[in-house]
Amino acid sequence: MSLVLIELQSLFKRYVEWVSSNPSQLADVELTAKWLSYFLAGKINNSSAVSELVYSLSNLLVFFNDRIIEKASRKANDDTTQPVERHLKVLLTTLEYCEVFIELSAHKLWGSRGRWVFIAIIQVIKCIGRLFLTLYCQNTKIIRNPPIPSLNRKTVQEAHSPDNASFRDNLAGESSGIVLKRSGRVMRKVNCSPSLTSRTWKPPTMGSVPPQPAEYGGKLLVSAEMLYIAKPLIHLACMRKFGTKSWASYLLALAVDSASLRMYYKNRVVLSKEQRVELSRRCVSMLLYLMRSPFYDRYTHDKIASLLNGIGNNVPLTGTIARLILSYIPHWQETYFYMWST
Repeated sequence: MSLVLIELQSLFKRYVEWVSSNPSQLADVELTAKWLSYFLAGKINNSSAVSELVYSLSNLLVFFNDRIIEKASRKANDDTTQPVERHLKVLLTTLEYCEVFIELSAHKLWGSRGRWVFIAIIQVIKCIGRLFLTLYCQNTKIIRNPPIPSLNRKTVQEAHSPDNASFRDNLAGESSGIVLKRSGRVMRKVNCSPSLTSRTWKPPTMGSVPPQPAEYGGKLLVSAEMLYIAKPLIHLACMRKFGTKSWASYLLALAVDSASLRMYYKNRVVLSKEQRVELSRRCVSMLLYLMRSPFYDRYTHDKIASLLNGIGNNVPLTGTIARLILSYIPHWQETYFYMWST
C-alpha cells in the first residue's frame, strides 16, 4: 500500500511540474478532454446529469490546473490574499461549477422536494460566503462570478519570461515615466522604453511608489452588493410563496437586480477596472431575464421558435440544426435559467 502511495505522489509531482512548465500546451489538452468527455457522455448515457457531471469535471480540471500555474508563478510575487479569503473563494468557485449537477442529481435521487432542499442549501452557503468576503475581506468588495476567474495563462507566461524578467530588473527602483506639467499626464521615458518583444504595454510607474487602486467605500456601495448577494434567497422565498412561475417573484428579482446596478452606477467612478468589468457583466446578464419564466413562456418562446423555423425553412442545410436547437431549448431553459444563476 505504501508503495502505491509513493508512486501516486511521484506521479502527481511529475504532473505538477509538467503543468507548470507547459501552460499553453495544457489548454489544448483540456479542450480536447472537454469535447471528448461530451462525446463519451452522449454515447454512454443520454442523461442530463451525466452531461452536467462531465461539464463540471472539465471545469474543475481547468480550475485545478490554473491553481498549479498560479502557485508556480507566485514564487517571485507576494500574495496579499488571506488564507481564509482564498479558501472561501475556492469553495464558492467549486460550488459555482457543480451546483447544476448537484441539483439534477438531487432531483433524480429524492425528487422535486429534494432538489429544492439542495438548491436552498447551496444558495445559503453562497450567500454567507459572499457576505463574509464583502464585509470582512479588504481585497474583495464586488464578488466576481465565479469568485476566482479563469487564469490568463498567456499573460502569466509572458510576465515570467527571461526577457521580461531582465527588463524588470533593469528598472528596479527607477522611475519609468514623467509627469507633464500642464496636463498632468504620465508619459514613458525614452531611455526606459523596452523592445516591442518584451514590452508589457502597462502604464509607466513614478519612482518606487506603486499606482494606488481606486477607493471603494460608502454605505451605498455596500448596500448595492448586499442586495445582489441577498437576491437568490429573496427570489427563493418569493417562489415558495407565489409559485415557481409567478410574475411576482420574477418582477421582484428584476427590481432587486435593477436597484443594485443603479446604486453602483451612481458611484462608478470610485470602482477599479476589474470591478467595472464585473459590473458590466452583471448588466449584460440582465438579458437572461428574457429566457426566464414566466416571460419566456409568454413571449420569448414563440419569437425564438419563429426565428429558428424561418432559418431552417429558408436557409439551405440548416433545417436539422435549427430543429435540434429548438428541441433542446426547453431543457436548457428549465435547467440553467434560474434567477440565482447570474
